[in-house]
Order: sequence, then structure tokens, then C-alpha cells
Amino acid sequence: MSQSSAPRPQAHDAMGSERASSGAKRIIDCDVCVVGGDVAGLVLAGDLARRGRDVVLLAMAGPSAAVPSWSLDGVIAAGFPLSTRELVARIGRDDAQELLILSAQAAEAGLSLTERLGVDIGPRGRLTVARAHAAEDLHREQELRQDLVPDTTVFVGAEDLAALLGTDAFAAGIGVVPAERVRTTSLVAALEEAARTAGVRFFSVESALSVDLKGVRKYLDTSNQRVRAFQVAVCGAAAFARLGSGVARLPRAPWVSGGFRLPNSNVPYGGLVEEFGLSGLAYHFDGDRLALAAQCALPVMTRVGAARVLRRQGAEVYPVGTGLVEGARGRNVPDPGGMPLLYEGERGVWYALAPGAGSLGLEFLAARLIVGAIAERDDRIALLQPFATGGLTGWTGRAARFASFWHVRLAARLHLDKAAPVSAPAQAADGSQPLPTPATAGALVRRSLASAASASRHAARAALHAASGWATALAERAALERTRRRRRPDGLDPHGEPDEEAPPQRR
Repeated sequence: MSQSSAPRPQAHDAMGSERASSGAKRIIDCDVCVVGGDVAGLVLAGDLARRGRDVVLLAMAGPSAAVPSWSLDGVIAAGFPLSTRELVARIGRDDAQELLILSAQAAEAGLSLTERLGVDIGPRGRLTVARAHAAEDLHREQELRQDLVPDTTVFVGAEDLAALLGTDAFAAGIGVVPAERVRTTSLVAALEEAARTAGVRFFSVESALSVDLKGVRKYLDTSNQRVRAFQVAVCGAAAFARLGSGVARLPRAPWVSGGFRLPNSNVPYGGLVEEFGLSGLAYHFDGDRLALAAQCALPVMTRVGAARVLRRQGAEVYPVGTGLVEGARGRNVPDPGGMPLLYEGERGVWYALAPGAGSLGLEFLAARLIVGAIAERDDRIALLQPFATGGLTGWTGRAARFASFWHVRLAARLHLDKAAPVSAPAQAADGSQPLPTPATAGALVRRSLASAASASRHAARAALHAASGWATALAERAALERTRRRRRPDGLDPHGEPDEEAPPQRR
């Protein structure tokens, strides 16, 4: 696997005066300090504690950690926001395949843990959809996913989508099997209780952290206490923000979210629906309520502005009209370029940030890889090292996101303009009977893709709403391959056998 030459973010240096004044602070020693109480932080803290590590979790509190409510539920499913074709182009076919398999295994483990904790899950399903102008790209995405990780997705044609979603706005879709919606607040509460039961010590942090992460022992100072640890894991947007730009710059993208009441709607599909590409919208139904989130070109500061954007975006899919928008608000969502920001910075310092909001499958993946690196000397976290720099920040990042957003929107608008029906019917050659008006280009694309779909309407519904044993097949296939492990000092692999082919440490 090729190594990334991307520079690693550097940590704050604790000043000498801070070290001198630490005598008045409470000293807390531990093996691992987890900064941030999101899903990834709670999962890895609880897992390490159950493995015998002494774990301290610093939970972010105070006004700077307050995050506006997000109207959509989280979803536990495999895959990445970045398209598979771009993933292969950036890291190669073999590494992309291994990442997709790891993502599927992490989603399976996350669903199993969620069920054991008694958290309500469902409705089932995750659909990635495309309008007519991007349908061909989505079809190629499905073919590549099937080639790399067979039986993890199913292609859904236009007619099946119309039956599932109650709209003809989309020409093609990819369904992930299985996938489950989960209320994030309920999951976080259950994970916190499980971590406390496992022996994790929790401390609340309301002010900025001053940290020194360069030595063998790491120091994290608050106003009244100092934590000393040998390993540190920084998880979630609130933790990144509290450490400041000196540790890692946090790219963000503006989104709006809210809900509509559609009393006459009868949409049979209750899973999450996401538009293909990094600019678009996401939504799901709860009975007659449509929970919707949409990306914007610029930040939206007021609820009135957020409601206006949501009505405009929602009207392209469903008849939302000028009705009241419930809980309309804008927020800046972490946007590290379509891939999780997951890497080792200084030795023994791990960073984890999932893109977007509600990407629970990626948070379980982050926890799984960091736990493997700390407890099992598993080096597969290096697969994501090429993405360690994240997305663009500052004015450069804003300009790039603005241009990308309008590129996607204008491409869709131009396609709709080209697909406009001909105003006057063509005449037959003999002049006796007018020929029928030609079908629009969009309708032709929908028809061709629907006829090319391999599954009938009933087969698509069955595939989207029932598990098909895909995770078991992936696990069996992965078990036949050698896992990449760091070489132990004694020359033995994790099972106690000589490991002559183990790769060197990735430093």
C-alpha cells in the first residue's frame, strides 16, 4: 500500500508556565484518554476498558460544544460519501476494496452492538439516488461496487424508485443491504451507560484544553485538572474545535435542516434517502412527516432563510408548497472531503472525525480501527492516512465549496432545459397524420435505466427491506486473507505464530 506524504497536523505545546502551575491541579493518570463523547469516542472508550485499559473520557460541555439539533436520524450502514471511482483513483483498487470490506464489517458490528444495548432501530434502508443527469454515473458506481464487494448493494430503476419513494424525481438508485436508522441521542445515551459500566472515568470539560501531545506521556490541562496518558484519541467535531486549529483544522460545509407535514403522503419507504454526489440533499419519512436536510452554497444565518431554502429544495421532490417548516435551522457540518478524517498524528495520538451528520457506520469504523491499532497492533488505520489532511479550510475552502455546489446545481438545470418537450408536434412524411410528440430526454433515460435494472419491483423491495447474508459472506472472505498487522517485537503474529511477511510499521 502506498504511503501518503501529507503533512501531519501538529499539536499545541504546553508552555513552561503551565507545567509549573500544574501542581495546584488534580492529577489524573490513565492509559488512554479519549477526548469527545460522540459515538466513536464512546465505543472505543468502552471497548478499551473492557480489554483492561484504564480509560478516561473528557466529555465536551459548555456553549462552545452546543450543536443545533439535526432533524434527520443517524444511519448505520456501510460505504463512504466519496464515490467508489474516486476512492479507487486516490488509493488504488486493492486498498479501496479493503476499506469497503472494513466498512461493511464495522456496520455489521455496530448494528449488533446497538441491538444488544436495546436501542430502537429502524426503519430499515439507505438509498443513494440520482436525477436523470447523474443516473449514468450512479449506474457505473453500482457496477464498480459490485465488482469490489459483491452482494452489498442493489441497483434500483426509475419505476421501482417511484413505487418506493412516491416521486418520479429520481432516475436511478443504489440500495445498501442491510442498513438501519437509529436515533443518535438514544444511541449515545446507551453507549455512555455501557462505557461507565465497563469502568471508563468521565470528566466534563467546559473550557479550552491546553495539550502537550509530543512525548511518550501526553498531557491535557483544563482549568482545574491535568490528565496524563500514554495514548490519546480525539473524536468528533466538538473535540476538534476545543483543541483549536493548532491541532487540526476543521473544514465545514453549510447545511439546513427541518421538517414538513405532508398529510396526504403515502411513502412506503422509511429509510434514509441521499442524493448522489457530495452536494445534494438527504431525507427520510416518519409517517406523514418529511425530515429534510440540504446543502447550501453559503451559510444560512436565520430560520426564515433556512425555511426558504428547504421549501425550494423540497419542492423539487415532493409537493411541500408554502407550508410551515418545523425546526428550520442552518448549521455547519464537518466536511473532510467525503472521507472520514481518521489517522495517527504524533505517535500515540489518534484523530477521528466522520463527514456530514449521522454517519454512524463511519463512527463505528473509526472506533474499530483505533481500538485495533492500540490493543492489537493492527496497522489498517493507515489505509485512511492519504485523507489525513481533510478538506480545504478558510476562504479557499469556502470558494471551492461554493463553486462545487453551483457546478452540480447548474449541471442539473442545464439537463432539465435540454430535456424540455418539443412545443410543436412533428409531421408525418405524407402530411396526413402528425407524429406523436417525442419523449423528453429525461423520460428516455429513466426508461432505459429501468429496463436495464436486474431486479423487478418486488425483488428490489425485498432486497432493500431484508438482510441477504452479505455480511457473513464478507466475513468469510476476509477470514481467508491475511490481515495486515504490525510486526511484534518478538516476531510473532497476534496468534503466536512466526510472522515473516508482516509489513513494517507505517511511520
